[in-house]
Amino acid sequence: MNGNMQFHPLDNLIGNQSYSFLEAMVPFVEYPYKKPLVLFIKYQELMSIFRALDDISYVDSCGFNCHPSCMDDMINDMCHFLPGNFANSIKQMQQMMQMMEFMNMTSATTDNSNASDAPQSSLYDSIMSILNESDNQN
Repeated sequence: MNGNMQFHPLDNLIGNQSYSFLEAMVPFVEYPYKKPLVLFIKYQELMSIFRALDDISYVDSCGFNCHPSCMDDMINDMCHFLPGNFANSIKQMQQMMQMMEFMNMTSATTDNSNASDAPQSSLYDSIMSILNESDNQN
């Protein structure tokens, strides 16, 4: 196993770190005892989380009482809790969407200045068309 364990954000609400020791024991106990040990650990963690959620000041101190001003802020803040690859994928999608919005605005500005009657497709439609063509070729 690697030494870089990814902790779930709810682990911040669990005050007792002895559960980590018990979790580390699971691979070493006899097979019939694995399920009861895991069930015990998860039950204790769940009860710790429920107790923590009753204390709003503790929840605040753990960073679990966020109030983003908009959806973009919420998504950016959520990326702090996600594993690296997943967070990077979301950030890349956001950048692509921003670029598409910019291109659509630029296209709309150009369309308004070129008062032609030909219908203009959006950048999104163009990209989807290209992707569909590449899927059909494969």
